[in-house]
Amino acid sequence: VHTVTLAHSTGFTINNLSTGQSVTLIIRQDGTGSRTATFTGSDSTAVKFAGGYTALTTAANAIDVVTIYNDGTQLLGNCAKAYA
Repeated sequence: VHTVTLAHSTGFTINNLSTGQSVTLIIRQDGTGSRTATFTGSDSTAVKFAGGYTALTTAANAIDVVTIYNDGTQLLGNCAKAYA
């Protein structure tokens, strides 16, 4: 589990995640907000999200939780948004 506050738009590259492992990212917008994020694997393939990736919540101080799972073939992501 990793926690980060975005001060600028950020690209996350998931490295060394073995089959069956997952990583959780708790992502908070800074006081300005409007930061974006992209998620790729170490081989530059995009993390696959159900229904396609939708942007993070962009309000100032918004909190989203992104979980990424390695099924052995691809990285599968889920984004829970707008914790209050």
